[in-house]
Amino acid sequence: MRPDRIPPQDYAADAVARVEVAAHVDVAVHWDTMRQYHFTSVIDTTAGGTGVFVHPSGVLVTSAEAVELNRERVTIYAVNQAWHRAAGVPLPKDPFGRVRVPDDPRLDTAVNSCYEPNDPRAECAVFITPEIRVHPYTAAEKSRVLKATLMSASGGVAVLSAAAPDKTATVALAPDEQADATWTSVGWPTRPTATAEPASTQGRYDRQGGVSAQDIDKLRNQLGSGMPGSVFVNDRGAVTGMLSPTDRGVDILPPARITAALDKSGVQAERGPGDSSLANGLALYAKHEYRHAAPWLHSAADDTGQGAMAVQYHKAAHDNTGKPNDMSDEADAHTGRSAAGSGTNWALIGPLAGLAVLAAAGAALLVRRRRPQGPADGSDPEGAPTTRNSATRIGRSAPGRRPPPTVTKPPAPENHERRAPGRPEPRAPGADEPPTGQGTYCGNCGALLSPGDRFCFSCGTAFHGS
Repeated sequence: MRPDRIPPQDYAADAVARVEVAAHVDVAVHWDTMRQYHFTSVIDTTAGGTGVFVHPSGVLVTSAEAVELNRERVTIYAVNQAWHRAAGVPLPKDPFGRVRVPDDPRLDTAVNSCYEPNDPRAECAVFITPEIRVHPYTAAEKSRVLKATLMSASGGVAVLSAAAPDKTATVALAPDEQADATWTSVGWPTRPTATAEPASTQGRYDRQGGVSAQDIDKLRNQLGSGMPGSVFVNDRGAVTGMLSPTDRGVDILPPARITAALDKSGVQAERGPGDSSLANGLALYAKHEYRHAAPWLHSAADDTGQGAMAVQYHKAAHDNTGKPNDMSDEADAHTGRSAAGSGTNWALIGPLAGLAVLAAAGAALLVRRRRPQGPADGSDPEGAPTTRNSATRIGRSAPGRRPPPTVTKPPAPENHERRAPGRPEPRAPGADEPPTGQGTYCGNCGALLSPGDRFCFSCGTAFHGS
């Protein structure tokens, strides 16, 4: 089964967010008496756009136009609302349009004087506090709204810092040279939701790395208010350009421009652990290895604050695990991995482990056979028995080297492998009786005894005899 092609926007979608510009406005109206009004969260619909996270701590970049608050529009909206409350001035159909009061020239003059904040004859005062909001693409039960601060704006790029409670997914910045390369746009015309997907369209750079007028028109229709700050990505989701609308048209800012803006803010683009987990998971998902992909995608979701795309792919991988289209077992059989998908080649490790166990058992047997066997009557402890046959000399010291002195033997040697009485060690057929001159066997545990031994060094049984 051929691998599927993961859509380019799916690699980057979790790092793409909607950027909004709001304002808190206070208006003091002087009409017969002084009245104060406070308006929260006035959204500037002409600002905002798309942003992309470039650092897992919450640093993102967008077009400088996306975060420019239109103070005139916000002022007109707040003044209209304040005079409507203070003097009953009717609200216009366009909440951002100026009001005329033809039936009351004095009131009309007072209202229109407030549209010009610097007019010394104004009958009111307007105070505006801007606020930048970031809406990540997440599958969390409660959609997150992050407040961001503007770190810098240079070269058409605005660098924002959002107070992210968790780590976020990020995008990579591709090389600048994109002549003749294909691109996929990714942007959010509206606030992202877990069940929606970012708007995207595809095209190709020309030989100079530019974009045709036809593609620009297509982007305007597709991205709408999310066009400022939207990005072009390559087949692996790396950013090759950022859209920055201007009076002349739309500029495509290269990754080098983004990097320069980050440098002025004192930060660098950096990927997070969730990004590598997502890349690994998507690579396995594309090959239909759903059981192998599921853990990676689950980790990606956890490490990116429940990124919606990671959650969607994890659910799909989980639902397909064990189904006939799951190629994980075939991959295990081909590569020698275990069914648990650990990546260990047990076809090779198994035999090696068996050899290691056999070698350890043999070493233990040799150590037991080589225990110091000094005479029990207190003769020279360094004297080795001279009547022991060749079978008892395995592993003895090299010629010319005396064995180390024997320490005092404990009263009852510990032997955790001691067999129950009456159950001798199994022996090969025909080996019930030892050959002449080869010693005897212990009647308690069946261990081989050398001529002259007065106790069994395996089980500690003392006996008398030659």
